[in-house]
Amino acid sequence: MGYDRLVAPRFLGKVTTAAGGFTIVNSRGRKAGDEIFRAGIETRAGRIALPAKFPPLAPHQGDQNANVQSFPRGTRITFYSDGSYGWREIGSNAPERRQALSAVDYILGARNTTICVRGTVRGKVLVYSPERIVIEGNLIYAHDPRAALNADDYLGLLSSKDVEIARQEVTGRGDLEIHAAIYAGRRFTVTDEDAPNTGTLLIVGSLSAGSLSPTEPRYATRYEFDRRFEQTRPPGFPVTDRYEVDAWDTQWRQVDDDRLGADAETVPPPAE
Repeated sequence: MGYDRLVAPRFLGKVTTAAGGFTIVNSRGRKAGDEIFRAGIETRAGRIALPAKFPPLAPHQGDQNANVQSFPRGTRITFYSDGSYGWREIGSNAPERRQALSAVDYILGARNTTICVRGTVRGKVLVYSPERIVIEGNLIYAHDPRAALNADDYLGLLSSKDVEIARQEVTGRGDLEIHAAIYAGRRFTVTDEDAPNTGTLLIVGSLSAGSLSPTEPRYATRYEFDRRFEQTRPPGFPVTDRYEVDAWDTQWRQVDDDRLGADAETVPPPAE
């Protein structure tokens, strides 16, 4: 980690790491730990193992109305605010094909397939590639969960290997905003990270990756966790079985004697 007198990372939520600590690789000036880790840092936390690969994806139970579309070759996908999406094979001059999103959509790339995405998502979508997903422009929800209490748009970007931000000549200069749960089994990469820019990469959702590339000077970064993910996830998106108690009301409640007696009667005597 590094910082100078003007710029330093700030973590507003609690930070955990399986390591014994962190190393300052370069710094100018001095920053106290509580200036950087506003809600504290826990070291030597339990390690969360990332899966080496994912089994073939299929709609989960309860997704009977899900639509599954598979692409055998590299494909460029654009989401539209009217609840539709279009696709065109990478390098093709054919007209874009377009259709409406269903209740739940799984967009799946075949082996060695790159899926490129951008646009405005209105629906519940999982995009999966075993190889690479490339974000080519703003990728946002039609209903921003930070502003709309009933926002019901969800997007998961899931790659067994890499999720990348496209070159600056593709995304354009300036800020880039992404609303999604992102999982990159190998690496999350900002290409052209040395490109001069004054933009910010904003991710509203979550980001899990085997490793992260540098982002500056092309982008300053800001990550905002989508609080809806505490209760709900995008369709087909992996979750951990680890948890911790975030809060409790500190109130102890006495259980009445009748309930205790009833519970005791249901417990069989120990075997002799």
